[in-house]
Amino acid sequence: MTRGIAAARMVWGSGVLIASRYLPVPRKLAVALAARHLAQGAATLRRPDGVVARWGWTADAAHSLSMLGLAAVSPRWRAAALANAVVAAVWARAARIHTGERR
Repeated sequence: MTRGIAAARMVWGSGVLIASRYLPVPRKLAVALAARHLAQGAATLRRPDGVVARWGWTADAAHSLSMLGLAAVSPRWRAAALANAVVAAVWARAARIHTGERR
């Protein structure tokens, strides 16, 4: 299932990259996020038993927390940050469950 999550992450990253010029955030930020998803997905597909597969969910959890912080301090970016926090939390949970990190 780790490979399935990685493949889904790459599809998501590709979608963010394609949509980057239409999203309500600076394009450079959307491209950077897409690149991170694509790199993390590729690394996990290459080594589904590696450290990225086992601990990659922490990047998603940190991203989710940072977006909650942004939402708390920036009314302008609140909606986008909250949406991104939810999506990142879902990715973190999916990756953690499917790599056996259930604690």
